[in-house]
Amino acid sequence: MQFLTVRELSKSPAEALTKLNTDKKAVLTNNGKPQAIIFKIDTENFEKTLSMLQKLEFMQNLTDMRLVSMKTGNSNMNIDEINAEIKAVRKKRRSKAKNAKSCS
Repeated sequence: MQFLTVRELSKSPAEALTKLNTDKKAVLTNNGKPQAIIFKIDTENFEKTLSMLQKLEFMQNLTDMRLVSMKTGNSNMNIDEINAEIKAVRKKRRSKAKNAKSCS
């Protein structure tokens, strides 16, 4: 996989896009640190590629949430504890909404 710097991309975007024709993807770096991944797409595969990237983003977010849950011990909650937590959050939201209405 190719690496492109932000500077390279800003100085000569056409050349950077030409490089994508070979590998079809590149890592965009800023100060030596990866910032983005660039994919070569065309009008025929745009929707499919976008959909796949959205699924990947969802999977990454789900994995992150599961890790947080494991670290905090919430992954061991039983259904009654989960329902109690949901009930408490809903009660808090109703209370905030009620206070916001009375302040208006």
